[in-house]
Amino acid sequence: MNNDQIFKDRARVLDEDLTGRASTAGADALLAEIVSLERVPARRRLLPSPGRALLGLAAAAAAVAVIAPVMLSDRTISIAPPPSTSVSATAEPTARQILLAAAVAVEKAPASGDYWRTATVNQWMLTDPTRSYVLEGSRSLETWLAKRPDLQYWRIWQDLGIKPATPLDEAAWRAAGAPTSWRYPKNMKTENLFSVPSRPLEAAAGERTAERLYGKWKGSAGDLAGEDMSWEEVRAIPSEPDKLRSYLEERIGRLELAGSGMDVEEARAHILLRNCVGIISGLPASPEVRASAYRILASLPGIRAEGEMTDPLGRRGQTLSYQEEIEPDLFTQVQLVVDPSTGLLLAEVRTNTTKLANGRQAELRLSTSFQAIGWTDDRPELPTHRN
Repeated sequence: MNNDQIFKDRARVLDEDLTGRASTAGADALLAEIVSLERVPARRRLLPSPGRALLGLAAAAAAVAVIAPVMLSDRTISIAPPPSTSVSATAEPTARQILLAAAVAVEKAPASGDYWRTATVNQWMLTDPTRSYVLEGSRSLETWLAKRPDLQYWRIWQDLGIKPATPLDEAAWRAAGAPTSWRYPKNMKTENLFSVPSRPLEAAAGERTAERLYGKWKGSAGDLAGEDMSWEEVRAIPSEPDKLRSYLEERIGRLELAGSGMDVEEARAHILLRNCVGIISGLPASPEVRASAYRILASLPGIRAEGEMTDPLGRRGQTLSYQEEIEPDLFTQVQLVVDPSTGLLLAEVRTNTTKLANGRQAELRLSTSFQAIGWTDDRPELPTHRN
């Protein structure tokens, strides 16, 4: 029996009284078991005695279990492998260990419901038009997809306002007269770090708005890497890791990458990673498919663990990171914040740096924080304002 199956079986034994629900205790204990197994040479790996299991549970109780997702761009990336390191007895969990624990936990998520719901808060940073300070904007977004023909598809959003990103930026904003709206020139140079707003930005928050989805949304189960998927197509996605990887690589192989100017193998590696993140963070695939996506990520090079991190919504999680090359010699740091106890991707955070007009180096972050991903029998709370 391979290690992944051992991990799955152990978590189920630990949580046999919680069938169908994610369990913090089981997933945390599993994470401790995975760490323990990977520290022992293969020929010495034995099933734990009751005493060892209790020690593993005690260690697991101290583990933090929060994860957040990060928004991936459509550009190619160069995934830089981390330097090799030895694992000490007190080492933090590796990226592989975290991803395998999340895979086991997400398998226990509900497999059906009236609506597939995703709720996110998107946050972004950009300079003001004069590049004197950095602004931060945010928007909440809920999407409600229904398989039943008598239920409606809905999208609900609210612009949450624009403000200076840091105290330094607030001081520069006040020195500029504390404006409450910003108009950008169309030809503004941004180093491809953000898109130039086509309309003026407003500091005030907008009204919560609902939109009923028609047309191409009818029968849609969302998209995978920008390609619309029907409910039937999503149900047909294979759930075993090797078959899922072959399915995704076959899809990637149909893309025209040779004439794009990108390194084809690097582009394929990036698209495979992005597809797995897309399955985990939004596609209404089965819990087994989402677990296999985590297991594929666990097998990919270049993803490293960075320990605990507070995501943009203040939640603590285990952080995984890699570098993405968005232009020659221009790299973006991408972080995925994951909760191994639930398998939920909490946030995806992308970080760049830019130089302001006064020479100050400033961070520009783009993030998606996931408040809810999964099936529910609830109904959307629709605001009175409709688009």
